[in-house]
Order: sequence, then structure tokens, then C-alpha cells
Amino acid sequence: MARLNIIIILFLLSFQAVFSQTKEIKGDTAFWNKRDVKFEKKLDLKNFEQSTDEFNFRFRNRGQVIEISKNDSVYSGNITNFIYHNKRANRNNTDTLSNKITLSSKQAEEIYKIVKKSKIIDLPTDEKIENWKHGFDGIVYIIEHSDKKEYWLKSYWTPRAQDSIPEAIIVLDLINNLSETLDLEDVYSSFKNTLPRKGCYDSGGTTYMCYATNSFELGYSGATKLPLGFYLCYSATYVGKAKVDSGIALQYNFDNNGFHHLNIQYAKWNMFYKTTNITDFVVYNYQNRLLNFDGSKNKFENHQIGYGLYLKNHVGLGMGFDFISRQYNKLGAHLYAYKSFSKPNVSVTLRTSIFDNQINYKAELFKSFFFNYKFPIRRVSLGLAYEDFMDYKDLYFSIRMLF
Repeated sequence: MARLNIIIILFLLSFQAVFSQTKEIKGDTAFWNKRDVKFEKKLDLKNFEQSTDEFNFRFRNRGQVIEISKNDSVYSGNITNFIYHNKRANRNNTDTLSNKITLSSKQAEEIYKIVKKSKIIDLPTDEKIENWKHGFDGIVYIIEHSDKKEYWLKSYWTPRAQDSIPEAIIVLDLINNLSETLDLEDVYSSFKNTLPRKGCYDSGGTTYMCYATNSFELGYSGATKLPLGFYLCYSATYVGKAKVDSGIALQYNFDNNGFHHLNIQYAKWNMFYKTTNITDFVVYNYQNRLLNFDGSKNKFENHQIGYGLYLKNHVGLGMGFDFISRQYNKLGAHLYAYKSFSKPNVSVTLRTSIFDNQINYKAELFKSFFFNYKFPIRRVSLGLAYEDFMDYKDLYFSIRMLF
């Protein structure tokens, strides 16, 4: 029993010792009560409340946090870059990506001198400053500093909009000096260059930066004469940090008697033109067919290569060459035309190859259905196509799902 009492007394003493170190909180207490403690932990920021350092200072801008500390004659500090990331536009699951750069002792000391000289330590939060205006779409700078006894938190809404009042000039001078001394803009640009080129990013403001989402499409592909088959397609704007602007598709139709039609297509866009009104593309298409012509097997290989333009109003035009090998060795011209209509979500494609006395063509019609962004499938497309190839005629039908 005596031993238990001793343990309880020691616990109470340690409990009291811990909470007796809690500092007095001053400044923007309204913000303090609402601040996101999880965010501080996620970025591994220093706890100024519990720190026993002689001096701590933190400056928070959109996407960056600068921290410095002084204890006796030892200076330390770091820059934390951060950004909010959604893997897909309009998705709710947001990640916070960040990196931390350690400042040298000399850099930290230089920032300490800038802070001390700026008089920001003596400046009250903006709510206590006469004539300081507030709004909704500006930028808020957050200043925190502490010593061994007190912790201050202050916020300043858009100092550039304050009609040059003296307190706003103090904040602006500090912002400019920190930015120039630490090259904050270049540091943040370097951080953003390391990010995956997919999804959407924002640094806490109203401006979003989104990359075209890489997509994967799969589905069933069949025909009246080749009823079995599948379709696969993957397109990407970026792979890692490399900008690729390309896609590859595979379509395979077959039956139970050994006949088949294999189609592999590779396309690359934004080759020479990339404007709001026009982009260009290069496409290579390989086809391998074993077809039933009046009870006999006929094998064909096609090599098609073309160049084209996508114009405004969802129009595409292209031309190139088509070479048929194996049983036939012919070189012909290949033409391509595409048009999509946004309101009914319908697209029409026509491909034709012209040889000496032979015209091959394929006409495709697709109807697409788009889903809410929370649904795992982004689009379902129903397709119908008619092809006349070397007087071999077939009707194709397909269903494709885009993820």
C-alpha cells in the first residue's frame, strides 16, 4: 500500500511538472483555437509550446513554412515545402506532400537577424491593428514565435491590400527579405518539379494545377464473323517525370476456327503544335489478319503510319501510307477523319486506304456515358463499326470502360 502511494505521488508530481511548463498563449487566440494540430504533426513542425529554446520563429506562406531557433549561441532552422494533392480532379481524398530543407547555422543566424531587425516580434496580430482590412480571396501570412515563457501566434491578411499602413509595410518587408535571402520561389519551384505529373495540386489558395489524367480502358470487342475478342488501351501524359503524350491500344478478334484479326496502335501527340485551337499527332497501326475468304485461309499484314491534326470543335484529320504485305504487296494512301459531338456524347471515325484499284474503309460510331467522379468507372462507351477490307466485309460491336 505504501509503495502504491509513493507511485501515485510521483505520478502527480511529474504530471504537475509537465503542465507547469505550458506557456502563456498570446496573439491571435481565435485562430489558435481553430488551428489544425494534425497539420503541424504531419509536417513535423516544432512544438513551440513545449520548446525550451531561447527563441523560436515560424513564418508560414502558401506552400512553405520557415522555422528558425536560437539557443545560447546555436542557430538552427529549416524550410518545409508542402502542397495538397488529389490523384483525380474533384476527389475528396487529399494527400499532403512535403519535403524539408535544413538551413546551415549561418543561414539560420542571418534569418534571425532579419526577424529581429524587422520589428515583427513587437507587431500585434492584424485584428489589433487599426484600419487593417479583411477579405475572402486574399492570402494570409501566419507568424509564430516563442521564448521560454510565452508563445505568440499572429496572422496578417493580404498586407499588399492595406493602403501602405506602417504595420503592413513591416510585414511586406519581412516577406521580401525572407524570400530574397532564402530564394523561396526557386526552392518551391524545385520542390514542385519533383512531384508526380498526375492529379491536381494546390498550395492552400484558390489556384489549382491539374495534369491530364493517365487513363486505362478495357472492354469486349466482337464481330459477326469473329465474335470473340477484347480491347485494351493505355494513354499517358506523363510517366514519372517524363512527358510522353502517347498511348497504345490492342484489339483482338477471333473465332473458334483459328481465324483472327489483331490490331496494335501506337500514337503520340503534341509533336509540333500545341495550342488551344490545334494539336498534332503521329500514329502507327499494325494489323495481322487470318481471314476466311470463300472457305480458304488468307493472311494479311498492314503497316499504317500517318500524321494528323486535332482542330477546335473536336475535329480530327490525318493522312499517311498503308502497306499490305504477305499475299499482297501494295502501297497505298491512308486517310483519317474524326468528329465528336459533346452534347449527345457521340463520336464518328472514318478510315480509308486507297490502292491501285482497291478501296478499304472502316466507319465507327461510339456513344459514351459519363459517370460521377466518385464512381470508379469514368466512362462507358458502346461502339458499332462496319469494315470493308479487300472485299471482306464485317460488322463490329464493342463495349469499353474507361478508368
